[in-house]
Amino acid sequence: MREIAAVGALAAVLVAVPVPAVAATDTSAEAFVASEVRIEPESVVEIRGRRYPGVIEITGRDTGLAVVEETTVDDYLLGIREVPFSWEEEALAAQAVAARTYLAWTLERGRSANGRRYGYDICATSACQVYAGIGGVEGPYGDRWRAAVERTAGEILLYGGKPAMAVYSSTSGGRTRAAADVFGTAVPYLQAVDSPGESSPFVTWRFELDADQMAALLTEADLLHGELRTVRTRVTPDGEGPWMVEIVSDAETTEIGTWKLRGRLNRAAARVLPDVLPARRPDGRRYPQTVMSPSYTISTETRYRWVEGTERFEPFSVFVFEGRGWGHLVGMSQYGAQAMAVRGADYPQILAHYYGGLMPTRGRLPATVRVGLAIGEDEVDVVPAGPVRVVVDGAELVADELGPWTFRADPAGILVVPPPGLGLPPDLSGGNVVVGPSGPETVRVHLRAGAETSVRVVTASRMVSLSGWEVTAPGIVEISWDRILRATGPVSGPVLVEVRSRSPRGTDLEAVVVVPGGE
Repeated sequence: MREIAAVGALAAVLVAVPVPAVAATDTSAEAFVASEVRIEPESVVEIRGRRYPGVIEITGRDTGLAVVEETTVDDYLLGIREVPFSWEEEALAAQAVAARTYLAWTLERGRSANGRRYGYDICATSACQVYAGIGGVEGPYGDRWRAAVERTAGEILLYGGKPAMAVYSSTSGGRTRAAADVFGTAVPYLQAVDSPGESSPFVTWRFELDADQMAALLTEADLLHGELRTVRTRVTPDGEGPWMVEIVSDAETTEIGTWKLRGRLNRAAARVLPDVLPARRPDGRRYPQTVMSPSYTISTETRYRWVEGTERFEPFSVFVFEGRGWGHLVGMSQYGAQAMAVRGADYPQILAHYYGGLMPTRGRLPATVRVGLAIGEDEVDVVPAGPVRVVVDGAELVADELGPWTFRADPAGILVVPPPGLGLPPDLSGGNVVVGPSGPETVRVHLRAGAETSVRVVTASRMVSLSGWEVTAPGIVEISWDRILRATGPVSGPVLVEVRSRSPRGTDLEAVVVVPGGE
């Protein structure tokens, strides 16, 4: 045990032995440049507030850092965040099978260009399917999603003996779309079907742009050359091709499908009309995207406004977007699956409805999958929740390390900033009390290296555990006096605050005595 310091709250001076200073030796590990770093956790690591159980690989590229997780297929599925976990059990089970099938289809198809370049099988965003680590199943209703994944273990949809293209989207607005009408390729089991009862805020959507706004948007999307005259939409029957939008100017007429137009307008809107688009919903909130789906029409309407001083109404044009659904609308509607489950359908019935009669069956998937978590990052912090092994450019740098790591993009690869005290025991030192005008405010202890720490408080009448063992970053550990009093209740005599640390490299203890003084 180190020396014990005590403080009198009213006198605001140390009344016991002097507090030892923090060791003068610099224990900060120096940053260095590498090409690739692997972090192999015993439990999980946290990256930007999300918890990942797999091996994290970070590589330096000319576009920035690439972060890839190699994890088990089961843990990957547990990390899918596509629907609320509070939904009906059968809707969750249908989502689990669809997500597993989409993964199997992606693996069967082979890596995308980015996947080949950065070394991953599937991305973690809505461009593939949303994966956010295992934090979701550790939270509210997470046990329901875990149960859905476990209940459907190994089940996928097959067509012709191969994984089906089990795409899905949020809301169909009452009817899904055929793959041929959106993606341009016919898929026998991806046909348009009714999807009634969706309790989604995006069943229908609508917004208007004035002529100047519409012209600016189309010009930015490289779809308008000349003065805009009108815009109209041709709606085609299911299976007969995409809905088409005709853009007429005084120079030319341009025709484009609604799905392709959606992408171009969404990108253009962020550049030229960020204060206007996405438009506001009737409840005042903004839509999540400018154009929400391929099922929409654009029409030109003439309105009139009274012009002061002319004693007449002047005509002007507005462009009205009216649509339904959110997403590509092909395959399963997630809100539609929930509606079917509420009406009593089980998950095989839900899947068969949206995927042309396909039924879940046992399939074969690899044990692990590589997930692209982030591409082109300038800086990434990785915070372990337990010991990690770190391998740099193929050689082990350290094992059983508990501190946080920072990685920055560097022209030569990755600038690796290790945790302070890398490879050292978790020595505690410098225990002291910060005193304010009304008494003690904070107990502080310096932790040299990352470790698990715990805190307990001893008074004349009782001993209280203030915290169990938890991973703590190196640096100053603070325990507020208010937190201590909440645990102990009012105190009149000295209080002993004991901080303990442990790691695979050793243990230590620092104790500080606080004298409340005149309280």
